Amino acid sequence: MTEDQGIEDLVNDPILSSGARVGILIALFGVGRSTFTDLLRSTGLAKSSLYMHLQVLEKHGLITMKTEFTRTRPRAIVRITEAGIMEINHYFDIVKRYFEERK
Repeated sequence: MTEDQGIEDLVNDPILSSGARVGILIALFGVGRSTFTDLLRSTGLAKSSLYMHLQVLEKHGLITMKTEFTRTRPRAIVRITEAGIMEINHYFDIVKRYFEERK
């Protein structure tokens, strides 16, 4: 793989070429799981945009979404999967290698 091939792969990747989806995966990578509301706050996305990005990530097996019921209301819980962890680690590796080769 050439040095720019990794970056080309990221740019052409239907999942990781979206900064919003990368941000969601990074947020979940740090905590493992989050509520929909907390992801709204941490990403700054509109509800409809966040939901759309979560659907894409779930379709590709990088997250799971489940509704849990509390005493007061239902709560959407989003979890990163092992595939999601592997994907974001791959992203980190490519970005790290890209910057190291530029030193």
